[in-house]
Order: sequence, then structure tokens, then C-alpha cells
Amino acid sequence: MANIEKIQGSAVLKLFKELQQDGIPLKMQLINSEYEQLTYIAKIRKWKKTHYFLIEYHENFRIAAEDLDGWRIRFEFAYKDNINYAFETGTDQISPKTIWIRFPEIVYRYQRRGHFRIEAPHGTRLYFNINDIRYNLLVINISLGGTLGVLVSLTKNMELELQKKLPQMLEHVELIFPTKIDSGQSKVNIRQCRIKRQQINPQTQRHECAIEFKEIAADQQKKLTTLFYQWQREYLKKRSLFKV
Repeated sequence: MANIEKIQGSAVLKLFKELQQDGIPLKMQLINSEYEQLTYIAKIRKWKKTHYFLIEYHENFRIAAEDLDGWRIRFEFAYKDNINYAFETGTDQISPKTIWIRFPEIVYRYQRRGHFRIEAPHGTRLYFNINDIRYNLLVINISLGGTLGVLVSLTKNMELELQKKLPQMLEHVELIFPTKIDSGQSKVNIRQCRIKRQQINPQTQRHECAIEFKEIAADQQKKLTTLFYQWQREYLKKRSLFKV
């Protein structure tokens, strides 16, 4: 079970200001509906002793909400500490493209550091250098906190250098993956990673590495999170097709 911490009072305002400043994406889900989207906190204001935050929404939101009695919205996000947060609240003023949302009384912080993992898009790679030797990891699965992959073209010398490096940090790591957004590739730069585990898979006889993301800039975290939620939706959609 996850250890759940409650964030309340002035700590909520401080958290939301950081979310706005860092541009952290929020997954927004209309309760009692299948509607969900990614959005961001555009503005924060206080009116009649109550704080509100402004978000943009897709026009399909109104269609999904028109038959509901009262609108309750659930928000989820992964913050810079790679820990998941969630809260529920109601709406206030709505315009054709934006909504003012009331601050929740409580934001829940799930302190378990486990992350939902999905199969990485085919062709996803992670690159890092050790003593000017470039290592190529073919990513098998990915979460917001790290990856599991297979080292490609690993020589005995490369394996020896890798063993010498452990358990130190890997710096300036590149995560490169194919994406439908621009019909090309996207790259996420990760300041520091750590190899948590490496082993020969007895079934495939391939050298596997589990990589943990330790430090990543806010803009790169935002990019990774946005793409991860895109992959997650596609993964869940694909999985639902095979349900009996």
C-alpha cells in the first residue's frame, strides 16, 4: 500500500504556484465520464477568500459534461520528485475555452515511488557516455521514473568500463523515441541517471539495465510527462481491444 500524505492549507497554494511556474502538465478527468485531457495551470487568483486556478479545456468537455448533475473533476500529476499527486474539486466560472477551478481542500501525495510502467514505443533508445564510449540502450519499458532496456553492441571492454562506473551517476543522458507528433523523433535530456540493476537475462542471454532518472530539468520533465500520458492512453486503448 502507498503511504498517502495530505497537503492542506497554505501548502496547497505554494504547490500550485510551483505547478504554474514549472508548467507541470495535469491529467484532468471529468468524474462520471470517460472524458480526460492534459492541461496546465494558466493563472491563479483569489476571490472572496477562495483561491482558484485557470485551465484551458477542449470543446469536447462541454459535450461530455452537459448531461451530468454538477461537475466534479479529478486531477493527477507527477511532480519533480517523481511522486504522484491527485485531488478532486469543482468548477466555478466557465467560458468557451477556459474554466476557473476552485482550489481543493486536500491534495493527496502518494509517497510510494513505484511508477506505472508501459511498453516503450518501438525504437525508443537511451544513450549515455562512459569515458568517451557511447552506450546504446534499446528501451523495453518506461515509467516517469526510469527505464528497463537491453544494451546493444556491448563489447567486453564496454562491459568492463560499465562495471568500473557503477554505482556512480551517469550524466547528460539522452532518451530518444519515435513520436507521431512531428512524424520524426523527440529527445528528452536527463541530467543524471543511475543504473539500479544490470544482469544477463537467462532466457534471452541479453544484457539488461534498469535505469533510474535522478535529475531532470522542469521543461524536460514536462515533455516526458506529456508524451508518457499519450503513450499510456494508447497502451490502455490497445489493451482494452484484447479484453474478453
